[in-house]
Amino acid sequence: MNNIDNIYITNMTEKYAEQISTWSYGDGSFSIYNQDSPPVDEQHLAFIGDNENLLGYFCFGSEAKIPAKENDAYCEDYLDIGLHIRPDLTGKGLGNIFLSASLNYLRKNLGASLFRATIASFNSRAIALCLGAGFCIEKEITHTLTGNKFTIIKKRD
Repeated sequence: MNNIDNIYITNMTEKYAEQISTWSYGDGSFSIYNQDSPPVDEQHLAFIGDNENLLGYFCFGSEAKIPAKENDAYCEDYLDIGLHIRPDLTGKGLGNIFLSASLNYLRKNLGASLFRATIASFNSRAIALCLGAGFCIEKEITHTLTGNKFTIIKKRD
């Protein structure tokens, strides 16, 4: 699958959140993306495809930040975003569609033009995706609880 013809963004629902809680990114490094249900709130939005299939979701604002050891981890007036693609769709060249859709939604609905993402530093595919979309690496930070390294990247439209 390299193409998704019909994708739209809608509010997160309990049904979608429950589906997300069953997603597994395996037992290795990517297991940090295994999670409980995301909150059903205005900062979490679902990507829906044909036949009302949940394809992924994104979050923004405070929900897209991690607790960081560094005091200056999040400075300036950027909108934080986090992108989550259903595990069976990762690595299939669809990231640009999801990233573009989420940025366009945030531009249109929130008037955002400054974006920031925090990505696990080992996740070279996600970092490359964002760099290809015009993001620039700002710095690396450390998760307060796990000690994992994360890369902060920024984009200015």
